[in-house]
Amino acid sequence: MAQKEQIQELFIDSMRATMPAGISLVNEIADLLELSIDSAYRRLRGETEFSLSEVVTLCNHFHISFDSFYAAQGGSVHFRYNLPGNTSDGFQLFIEHIRDGLLMLKKAPERRLFYVADDIPLFLLFAFPELAWFKCYYWMRSVMNVPEYQQGFFEDVEAPHQLMAAGQEILDAYRIVPSTEIWSEQTLNSILKQIDFYQESGFFAHAETVQKLYTELSNLLQSVRSMTESGTKQITHAGDSNYSFYICDIEIGNNCIYAETGQNRTVFLRHSTFNTLETSDTAFCDTTRQWIDGLIRKSTQISGMAEKQRNRFFQMLQNAIREKML
Repeated sequence: MAQKEQIQELFIDSMRATMPAGISLVNEIADLLELSIDSAYRRLRGETEFSLSEVVTLCNHFHISFDSFYAAQGGSVHFRYNLPGNTSDGFQLFIEHIRDGLLMLKKAPERRLFYVADDIPLFLLFAFPELAWFKCYYWMRSVMNVPEYQQGFFEDVEAPHQLMAAGQEILDAYRIVPSTEIWSEQTLNSILKQIDFYQESGFFAHAETVQKLYTELSNLLQSVRSMTESGTKQITHAGDSNYSFYICDIEIGNNCIYAETGQNRTVFLRHSTFNTLETSDTAFCDTTRQWIDGLIRKSTQISGMAEKQRNRFFQMLQNAIREKML
């Protein structure tokens, strides 16, 4: 098979792997590219090549990186940079990009998410609105330097409805997608330091705001503990076994997400606090998966087992919060 034909076949297989059962790929392509059904079929049969503009449209819709079909030479890796800039609208787009990626994972018949958590996964925060809004506010004010958030107190700004609605969609999709998470003793530290910094800097108008954030953080940990006990991310889905949780004794160093949808693989790396680098480069994904597998071998699984280690781990994290609340 010629390389050109092989690449087109791999591209088509990658799109097909993201399609939910019962949904026609040919109809989806015809709608997206404004083609007749016959024209869409000719592309799927390899009789007609996709144009460059069509490839771009399809890659964006199906969240496929075309670099995954082309092995870069000289050890270089192509990354997509999800950069929100310094506006609240840019941050909204950043959150919606995360939502769209998770919705695509949710729809795929075969999917899996691996999260190496140097910080508490953002997905989880949206179950606790005050905590989620604090994290978003912190990023916009202290990292992105969004102009309208540079003055006043945290309590002065109401969480945007559109932002929190997208966050709820993120949470709902996250609860469906099977995932493996690797935490360490340091995973809690980042958000604790952020709350400390805002308290010491006088960015909170009321002391009870700090207590509420710590209370929600404590409740979040209790929720994660319940998930590890049942091995599922939804209480109503007991027996799903869609959640594996590991404690890693070595320093993780950075947030890393590895996602699989059928044969498609993508790695998301945190850059400059929370910005995201994405790649589907084959060699990079292989190496990342090997690194994750190595971390798992050096970690203790506490989801559905190891009750003693589970109790000890979450008690340690809860104690760290109680010390802050005194």
